[in-house]
Amino acid sequence: MSENLAESHTISSREVLFQTSNASITQCDAQGKYILSFNQDQIEFRACELISFRRKIQKIDLTKLLASDTPDIEIVSMPHCDRLFVFTIQEILELKDLFAGTFAMLELNSLIHKEIIRKGALIKSN
Repeated sequence: MSENLAESHTISSREVLFQTSNASITQCDAQGKYILSFNQDQIEFRACELISFRRKIQKIDLTKLLASDTPDIEIVSMPHCDRLFVFTIQEILELKDLFAGTFAMLELNSLIHKEIIRKGALIKSN
């Protein structure tokens, strides 16, 4: 029974930050990580790694990719992973949407948290 409690606690400490039709980013407070679920894979990131991955995806020039005579794919590597990611244009567009939504939610959560702390401090001072 204690195993089920521990397992349910681990599951409940994960919160989906944002999701698209084929991908999601989940925040795991217990481990201090973010989990990208994409194409039946789950990749764990620390905050700095997630930001780095987002930047790499944002820097992909879709116009240049479409205009080239090469296949419409982009190869992305990450220092913390021992693999290469090969993305199609559609996957890149989805990842760009996923990151835009995820980071908007993180910013919103941060603003709400700051406001709660500010109101709590005002209540304590009165």
